[in-house]
This record gives sequence, structure tokens and C-alpha cells, in this order.
Amino acid sequence: MMNTYTGPKHTVTGVRFAGGQAAYQQAGVPLAGVAPEDVIYEIGSITKVFTAILLCLMIEEGKVDPQAPLREMAPDLGVVPEWITPERLTSHTSGLPNYYKPLWKAVLNQSADGPYASFARAELLDWFRNWSGKDPGATPRHAYSNLGYGLLGEALAMQTGRPFVDLLTERVIAPLGLQDTTDQLSPEHLTRFATPRLPKGKPVNPWVFEALAGAGCLKSTGRDLALFSDRVIHAFSSSSTPLDRAIARSSTPLVGLGKKGSFQPMAQAWGWISINYDPAAPGFLFHSGGTAGSTCGLYICAERAQACAVLSNNGIAGNLWGSIKLDLSDQPKQAQGYFTATDTTRAVPLKA
Repeated sequence: MMNTYTGPKHTVTGVRFAGGQAAYQQAGVPLAGVAPEDVIYEIGSITKVFTAILLCLMIEEGKVDPQAPLREMAPDLGVVPEWITPERLTSHTSGLPNYYKPLWKAVLNQSADGPYASFARAELLDWFRNWSGKDPGATPRHAYSNLGYGLLGEALAMQTGRPFVDLLTERVIAPLGLQDTTDQLSPEHLTRFATPRLPKGKPVNPWVFEALAGAGCLKSTGRDLALFSDRVIHAFSSSSTPLDRAIARSSTPLVGLGKKGSFQPMAQAWGWISINYDPAAPGFLFHSGGTAGSTCGLYICAERAQACAVLSNNGIAGNLWGSIKLDLSDQPKQAQGYFTATDTTRAVPLKA
């Protein structure tokens, strides 16, 4: 799996979690003096899993009705069409486009800080005032939307009166014990941060997020993703806390992505993609992430209490030829092979 992410100046961390312990591997150019599990990377759209868990937690607490119009969550959301609900946003069935402006405009007007850096709450609400979208109806089509997840995160922030990242950290990230999963990097974090790079090695700025932070703002480490995987696996066997129940809810399939809407082999859950290529074998949860200079993937098989992940500072997901290479490598099918392995060479206790 890791070979797909390597490049001339790139750092890659591989994670395998099994038996309550994590094993780490490194490929490419190491960061001097930093263990592979402690290298910090942009994780892009894996952020959506955390955003969805936050939503599920607020549903568990009775603070959000997932099927009620989003516009009911805060007065300023009155510009959002009535058919858009939290559930439709988390399942990518709201009818919103992936991006808030045509792709050609984004290509011609690229920002060094990424496509979301100057899109704040005021711009988000103005966008809806000018949008002429149509209600997708009772059986909406699945269409991946970064804009939709950004809106979801901002709606949760507006309802609570808290900045989205502060809310996410307080309610989800900190309770899970994740030390290096964050939006803003401290001076110490910067000493462990893998500078994002294009596929040929040119360094680029990490992406900056404003109103659409819920779509992809987070950075994290292999160690934190291993701990997160452990907590996800635990939530399937324990419903002792609202957060456990929220994590378990997040795995529930909402929309089938197979033929004629079948939940096999893939389904859209609350943030996660649920995958099961073989009905006789256990399925697993998956999400990938990509920015201009980083690409990663996280895979969790709760039934076998195993997980694996790859993190890199190689922006192959945002590059035409790189994304083709990534697709051809079929990372989810490769990940499935790891779930029967029990080798924990160089195993590191999660709480070390």
C-alpha cells in the first residue's frame, strides 16, 4: 500500500493496528529525529468522519434532529433550502455541488493556501442566497460534496455559538485522548510536520479553512489514528457513553452505493464509507483524505479489531496522474488483506 504514496522527497507512515497494539512503518524521506508514528500530516477529508461523529453525538444528546431542515438550527441558516437536512449532508445526498464555484474558476484562481482559505461564514451564507439548486426529491442521488460537509460543520458551530474546531476538539477529539489531531499547529507541532508536497516534490502550503473546516481541516499522526481506531473498535462492543454510541451510529449505512442502491459492496454511512467485497468476510469502514500536498487513507475492521492507515505528504490525490495511480492500486482491497494479519512488528503500546 505504501509504495503508491512514495516520491522523491516524500515521507510516508504506515500503521497497522491489531491485538490492542499498533505497529508503524516508514517509507521515503524520514523526518530527522521524529519517530514515524509522531510525524504530523494533513488528513484532509478524514476530517469528515470526525464531523459526522460530532453530529451523531449531538443527535444522541437530543440537540439535533437529523431529518429536520438544517435552517432550523440557527436563524442565519434561513437562507439554506428547506430540503437540506443534517442527514442529507452527512450522506452526500443534499444536492449540493462538491465545490462552491465551477472547477474551471478554481483552477484559474488558485490560492497558495488552498481553495477554502477565503470562504468564511459570510461568503457561505451569500452563496446560498444566490444558489438556484433544486430539491433532489425523495430518492436523492449520492454526490460527494465538500461544500455540504463544510456547511454541516458550520451549522453545528452556529447552533452552539462555538467555533467549529473548538467544538470538535472539546466534544470529540479531546475525550478520545487524541493529542496531535488539530487544525492549528503549535511551534512544537511544526517540528514534526511533514511539509505538504506536490507529486514531483515541490513544497506547497498546507490548506487553510474558514467556514468549510468540517470538510477537511484536520492534521494528525499515525499514533493518533491508531488510538482513534482503537476507540472506534471499542465503541462497537460498548455503548456506555454517548460518544461510544455516536461512534457506533456513525458506521450505520445510509445510502447504498452498489448496483440499484445495494449496500454491497459499498454504502455511504455517517461520514464513513462502509465496504464489504465478500459477504462471507467481515466488512470495514474507510475514508481517504487528500489536499494539494498530502494524501492518506484510514481503514477499520471492527469485527476483527484491526485497522490500518497510510499517511503521506504527497499530493497524489489532487493530481490527475497521481489519482489514476491511486485508483489503479485499489487501496481498499489492499487494506482488506491486512485484516487477517496479526504481525505487530515494532509494536508500540497506544498509551506510550
